[in-house]
Parts: sequence; structure tokens; C-alpha cells
Amino acid sequence: MGRWMYTVDERIVERLAESSWETPKTMASDSRFADLGADEKYIERRCERLVEREMIAPVVEDSEMYEITSWGLAYLRGDLDAEHLGDWTVG
Repeated sequence: MGRWMYTVDERIVERLAESSWETPKTMASDSRFADLGADEKYIERRCERLVEREMIAPVVEDSEMYEITSWGLAYLRGDLDAEHLGDWTVG
């Protein structure tokens, strides 16, 4: 796990690997997130961070529906160290 990542980030990527797409609202209803104290707003903020790191992407531009990317899948397989993913946010 990269220094910038939190446990909830791993749960988000794992959940998206299990489904076609998810929203922060649907993820918040999963006990794995409730056990971490992660509500819909917190999950939404972490999704934005994961989008910046290209581990997940919006299904449709400017939507709250997310899907896993090839980077996210590579991370879950252990083929990618998330520490090496740059923060591509333009200032």
C-alpha cells in the first residue's frame, strides 16, 4: 500500500474489482466500509483521490459511478506498488 493510501482505499479498489461499477452511496452500505467508519462523503473523497492516481475512473465523465482501471487491477494482483503512482492533479 502506498504511503498516500488508507485502508478504505484498498476496500474501494477491491469492491470495484468485484462489480462492474459502484457509487460511494452503494459502497457505504457495505459492512466493510461501516466497520472502518467510512460514510458516503468520506468514500466520495477517497474515490476522487483514487481517480487522481488512476486506480479507478468515473464510468461517465463527472459522474459518481466508478469502475476499476488496469492500474487498480495490477495493484490488486500485486504487480504494482501504489507508491509509484504519481499524483497527476494539475495545479
